[in-house]
Amino acid sequence: MKDITYKDDKGNIMTISLIGFFRVPKLEKEFIMYSLTDDNINNENGHVLLGEIIREENNIQILGIESTEKDLVLAYYNEVINQIGEEVYE
Repeated sequence: MKDITYKDDKGNIMTISLIGFFRVPKLEKEFIMYSLTDDNINNENGHVLLGEIIREENNIQILGIESTEKDLVLAYYNEVINQIGEEVYE
């Protein structure tokens, strides 16, 4: 998947990059991990975002995570991150 670049409402150039996908079997759902960064070279920080994936034919829709599922999804995300040696979030 290629990076997606767009201009936000403040005029910043934003880049969305796919990190990966994971499934939560208990929920029978698939989730995406992606990063959001801006074009400011002085800003070393970006955001890692999670969303539910709905696949329909050749289209992918990214939804928010239901509040009742948040803790379980974060637990699976943290397990994925632990396995690749990155920082865990709460």
